[in-house]
Amino acid sequence: MEDMPLFHNAEVKFIGGAPPELVLLNASNEEVERLPLSELNREECNMLMLKKGFYKKTKKDEEVPDQYREGPYKERVEL
Repeated sequence: MEDMPLFHNAEVKFIGGAPPELVLLNASNEEVERLPLSELNREECNMLMLKKGFYKKTKKDEEVPDQYREGPYKERVEL
């Protein structure tokens, strides 16, 4: 979860007692997919975010490329 601030268009919400999940929303804030994260380590969580098409900045103030500024993101087959 410590890398989440580097992912564009992603936010973390901690819910006490709930298992960690990645919840993907569409432009209308409707849930389109929910993925469990409890079995994944940090690197695997990062890879999942990248696979789902999110852009990971190398530093917080890095400029985000145009194709990543707004969704929908396209799932990547290869990273």
